[in-house]
Amino acid sequence: MGQRGRHAAPRARARRIRRAAAVVFTAGALVAVGSGGAFADILEDVPLNGEENTDQDGEQNLSCGNSARPVRLNIAETVHREQVCVDDDGHTRHDSARADGAQAVGGTTLGPQVNTAQTGKQNLACGNSSDLVTVNVLGTMNWDTTCVAADHGDVSGSGGYGASPGSARALGGTAVGPQVNTAQTGKQNLYCGNSSDTLTVNVAGTIRKHTTCTAVDHSSPRPGDAHRGRASADAGQAVGFETNTAQNGRQNQTCGNPGMGIEVPLGQTGHKAYCTALDHP
Repeated sequence: MGQRGRHAAPRARARRIRRAAAVVFTAGALVAVGSGGAFADILEDVPLNGEENTDQDGEQNLSCGNSARPVRLNIAETVHREQVCVDDDGHTRHDSARADGAQAVGGTTLGPQVNTAQTGKQNLACGNSSDLVTVNVLGTMNWDTTCVAADHGDVSGSGGYGASPGSARALGGTAVGPQVNTAQTGKQNLYCGNSSDTLTVNVAGTIRKHTTCTAVDHSSPRPGDAHRGRASADAGQAVGFETNTAQNGRQNQTCGNPGMGIEVPLGQTGHKAYCTALDHP
């Protein structure tokens, strides 16, 4: 289940930056002539994505419905994004493929950056946002993210989950924009519905963000399974807000943090986050 973050070459990153700049300038021209529909089409055709580096090792580590956009503009449109991640594994076990566990290393990016390393079981990094600038004018934006991990297996046998999961380490890079570095190891560590957005302007519109994370474990651990690898989140260099979170052990929840970003709510804005962790060994 390992997933390694991919770092683009400098030349490819330069092309993305030039393309992003072209879209921003074109978008400004379209706004000037009041063409909201065409503006939305351009943003959809050329998505402006920041850098997301994810390394996951083990079982049921869901990094799902996260957002890292330098610019998100909505003019008189209705946008609905719904993402559902479900991992229901009652039998299959995945021991650590590497002794050093999961490690996500941030690069250098013009825009927001999200670095997530997860090892062990049921570590959900879900529905988090580090958008740089969001502008919603006379529109509606709905973000719904649901993450569910359920384990009903029996790991008491010799083929069970390793008693000593590897370490998880998230290393921040250099970012012009917000940065989120999250490392989780062990069981049921939920980092869910958090925000490191920098600036949100909502003019006569509606923004709704709903995030739900649920981790349920009914498995029977074998003796010694309580020992967990180390989790460490190291700060990078960010021009913007930065959040560093490391969780180790069982049922560590960092959930629904609104962050320190600036919101200009000249409309209706709602944030809801639900985190639930159940362990019945």
